[in-house]
Order: sequence, then C-alpha cells, then structure tokens
Amino acid sequence: MLTNNIAAITSCCEVKVHRSICIELNGFIDRILHIILAIESSRPNCALAIQALCSLHFTLDKAKSVIKICSGSSKLYLAITSHKILSRCEKLRNSFELYLTQIQNTVPIPLAAEICSILKDLRDAEFSLEFEEDEARQVLLSLLEKEFPDSASMENAEVEAIKIVALRLDMKSSSSILVEKSSLKRQLEKVNKTNQKEKELLAYLLYLLIKYGKFIFKFQNESNVCESS
Repeated sequence: MLTNNIAAITSCCEVKVHRSICIELNGFIDRILHIILAIESSRPNCALAIQALCSLHFTLDKAKSVIKICSGSSKLYLAITSHKILSRCEKLRNSFELYLTQIQNTVPIPLAAEICSILKDLRDAEFSLEFEEDEARQVLLSLLEKEFPDSASMENAEVEAIKIVALRLDMKSSSSILVEKSSLKRQLEKVNKTNQKEKELLAYLLYLLIKYGKFIFKFQNESNVCESS
C-alpha cells in the first residue's frame, strides 16, 4: 500500500492541468487506502459489504486513472475536455459515498467513525476548475465553435487564442512547448481510429502549436515589456 501511495503522490506532483482537483482526489484515495486494510481485517459478515469492498477497489483504480490522465495528457486537450474530468470526479465521489455507506454499518465502531468522517468530507468536497483553466477552456471552445468569413480572420483568432491559452496554462518556454507537442503526438498515436472527433481535435491542437508555437515567446516578451514600462 505504501508503494501505491508514493506512486499516487508522484503522479499528483506531475499533474499538468486540474492540479487542485487531483490534489483533492488524491487526498480521498490516500484516506480510503488507509482504511481498506482495516475493513478487510474486520471481515464484514455481509454480502453487500463484501461486494461494496470489491467495488471500492475498482473505484480507487478509476480515481488513480484520472490523476494519471491529468499527468500524461496534453495541457490543451485537458483544458478543452475539462468537463469530462469534472464529470468523472462527480461519479467517483458518488461511488465512493455509496460503497463506504454500504460498508459503514458492518465494521467496528471506531472504523465506522473514520468512514463517517470521509463521507462528510466527500459530500463537502468541491471539484471545480481554477480560473486559468476555465478561461483557457472558454477561449479554445470559442475558437472551435466560431465560424470565420475568411482565412485571415481565422488566423487572427487562432493567434489570439494560442497567446491567451499558453499564458493561462503556463506554457512559457521552448521546452514546455516541446513537451506539449510530444503529448499531443503521443495521444494521437493512441487514439482509437473509430473516435474521429477526438482525433480531429488532437490534430487541430497540434496544428495550432506547430504553426504558432514559435510566436508564443514573442507575445509573452512583448507583454512583459509593456508591463515593465
């Protein structure tokens, strides 16, 4: 279990986007992992509780998967698909709550009290985007949804969008742009061929970086000069 905890913490430190969400989620993973051995040792004599315990393990794996996605995926992709992460977190919260509730009354009182504390915090937890993430998402969505009268208008919009998004997602160096390109290429290679929409989205995001990536530093340098003058 210690190895699992270290791996989860390491992954959380490597999160590219949705860091606050992943820290919150990782906290619940740690707490539930901490009590699972005690639950198993208490040998709940109830078929429903035993099934809930199995489901709890499965849900923990799903939660770790969310953190892994936020660590390994493209920043641009994570920003624009943030609604999926939020939805998954809400489903995880509901699952954790359901299975822990089913287990709670079948274990010793001290352990039940620990579960009660986790349940309270689960209900109070807020999974939400940070301001910068939400702004990046809105900018990218607006770019994707807008219809342009000509290519010049589209290019101007793309330039403005990539300038804002790069700043909001902390893509401020050549190395960060290279990492982002690599992430997009890796995701493109892995995406299911039948998932054409996702493939097109990833390809477009990569196109934006390839075309305008070299201008990002110019934009940011100009902004820094304006701020310092």
